[in-house]
Amino acid sequence: MKLIHLTDLHLVPAGAMLFGFDPAERMRKTIERINRDHADAELCVLTGDLTDEGDFASYELLRELLQEMRVPIRLLLGNHDSRQNFLRAFPGEPRDRNGFVQSVHDTSVGRLIFLDTLVKGLGHGALNEGRLEWLLERLTERPQAPAYLFAHHPLQPIGLPHFEPWNTENWRQTMRAMVGAGNVRHVFHGHVHVDVSGTWSGIPFSASRGVAHQIIPHLARRDADFVEDAPAFDVALIDDDSVLVHRFEVNDRHVVEVSVAGPVPKDVQ
Repeated sequence: MKLIHLTDLHLVPAGAMLFGFDPAERMRKTIERINRDHADAELCVLTGDLTDEGDFASYELLRELLQEMRVPIRLLLGNHDSRQNFLRAFPGEPRDRNGFVQSVHDTSVGRLIFLDTLVKGLGHGALNEGRLEWLLERLTERPQAPAYLFAHHPLQPIGLPHFEPWNTENWRQTMRAMVGAGNVRHVFHGHVHVDVSGTWSGIPFSASRGVAHQIIPHLARRDADFVEDAPAFDVALIDDDSVLVHRFEVNDRHVVEVSVAGPVPKDVQ
């Protein structure tokens, strides 16, 4: 299975700017690159912060932009989103029995589980109000199926002090429950605006720096430096034996033609 992971678009209404750049233009270029190089992907998952302020106009813009995407999509929510405005713009998106934007998608390689970690008005995430119970039900109803989780907030710390207040509440309880289920194979998340991957008690996770602005990671400071780096997205190649995550930048880099018959020029070695 080939799967695309996008995150942190931070769209603003058409014509507006964010930190001096146009998030919509960055998203357009990202979609163009996906359509050009990865249109054969089975699914593209957007893990939240679809907008910067959660306004309806930005979701309308997102809906317009996604019309150009040649890959099926699944949308999740982040702390910058509004569940109410999102569902006005995307009324067909699946929800769980409590109204959270959570669902599953069964595939040839296992079960994809999409989580709603949004806490209205706050920056941290949570799987309370029945959300964790819903997740555990989805894991245990197909215990032999490998499970791949998608969420906006990291379900475990990533080693950056800046994000300690903005993690998922009761993350240790959540992760221990997932370890106990025994079939979680990978967690994909956003929120952190940095490239990071690792494991927690044997469960691998990964996140990319996203489509909009990025953060320069610092292992000691609690403040953050935001920068405008190239948009990025991940492509996951999943089969019975492996989960391979490749990171792609959306930039204007030119391909250098090098003949294999002759010596490699020193400036491209």
